[in-house]
Amino acid sequence: FEDEFSEEDWANTLGGRHAIVTEDGIVVAHAALVNRTLVAGDRRLWAGYVEGVATASDRRRQGHGATAMRALHTLIAEEYDVGGLSTGGHEFYERLGWERWRGRTFVATPSGRERTPEDDDGVMVLRAEPSQDLDLTADLVCDWRPGDVW
Repeated sequence: FEDEFSEEDWANTLGGRHAIVTEDGIVVAHAALVNRTLVAGDRRLWAGYVEGVATASDRRRQGHGATAMRALHTLIAEEYDVGGLSTGGHEFYERLGWERWRGRTFVATPSGRERTPEDDDGVMVLRAEPSQDLDLTADLVCDWRPGDVW
């Protein structure tokens, strides 16, 4: 993460489930899936939220990150209404079937709903069976957590 991974980011990656890709006994890629609640318009969704996606720098562009993500896709399809994540690297995820959220983003803070305009172009979703008809232009609200809320 090139020094851009804070202690709060690490805490948000813990828990949930982890896809770990190894090669010759060495970890080369990782992705985590944590439980979150998202509200799209007036629709509450049980979300598998992706965190901590990383591939060793000398093993990138060899399919290891995609392998980790496909393992999470299976869990999302089986157990969640939708997958969610926040990224600046849309192309990687779009190739895997993720879609950009086109509506406005918000967070449900302890003191009420707050706008997160800096995240508007970074949120992506992976539709599961319950969310096939999801309106990607609706307002999207995530549950509050320390650190980066998205």
